[in-house]
Amino acid sequence: MKNKKSVVTIGTFDGIHKGHRALIDKTLSIAKKKNLKSIIIALEKPLKNAKEVLTTLEEKKEILKILSPDEFIIFPLCAEFLSISAQEFFDSFLIGHYKMQTLICGRDFAFGKDRKGNINWLKKKTKESGINIKIIPPLKIDGKKVSSSAIRSMLKSSQIEKANKLLGRPYTIDGIHFREKGIASKFGFPTINLKTDPSKLMPRGVFISWIVDKNKLFPSITNIGYRPTLYKTKTLSTEVHILGFKGVWKTKKVKIALIKQIRKEKKFSSFKALQEQIKKDIQEAQNYFHKSVKLNFDNNPQNKIALIL
Repeated sequence: MKNKKSVVTIGTFDGIHKGHRALIDKTLSIAKKKNLKSIIIALEKPLKNAKEVLTTLEEKKEILKILSPDEFIIFPLCAEFLSISAQEFFDSFLIGHYKMQTLICGRDFAFGKDRKGNINWLKKKTKESGINIKIIPPLKIDGKKVSSSAIRSMLKSSQIEKANKLLGRPYTIDGIHFREKGIASKFGFPTINLKTDPSKLMPRGVFISWIVDKNKLFPSITNIGYRPTLYKTKTLSTEVHILGFKGVWKTKKVKIALIKQIRKEKKFSSFKALQEQIKKDIQEAQNYFHKSVKLNFDNNPQNKIALIL
């Protein structure tokens, strides 16, 4: 497919939410219909106004791979890339290298140095070059525009269900399992401690969640916070208690999917008070899974994909 003409969509795609999926799905469908190569070009992370990301680089690669374009490219935000003019990027990369025949983009899309390649510039440029351009209108849910910034705002205030609605999937967090002091086990509630990417946006509180082990899903509760009852440090921790799990957790790389917030984190007056609250949290999570979950997730690889997408 080296010299095959292509359909291209470009964006930051932080979160790869429903609005992004509209662009990507259109790219894939046109490519299939016209027997062209489908190409997704993404930025490694947002250019500005986002210290924390919805999808880390590895998470973005994982999702794009599952979406199965013929090719996806992720550009790093280095000085060399940011200095490329819109004219050079269009002519050398999109036309010269990627053989673009059709460009799919949103109304507020812009690229190139100082974002000179905006929609008006692209309309003129594509017309001159004989390239098709399809501008996808913003997706709205409940009257609100679906955007990465709106999802970030929801997650920062722990509005998980609203954020998941815009994402079109549960908000997922990848982490590396490591062993700690085992204090939670002494309380009777063993947890899996996770080290997460420092660039990842982490909602705060106690959540109903899924934890993924290869192709299996386990109902769980996840605490993301500073554990003020047990520690005086300001080190953010992520720990997961798997409902009804017996034995030793061996998987190193773990994915959790946040479903619903149970409560905010708080400092309790005693260890016993904390213990009693954890019992209530677990009961609430168990009730949720009993009432809400109808599917048997075990041994079904497609359900892991459903969580991500």
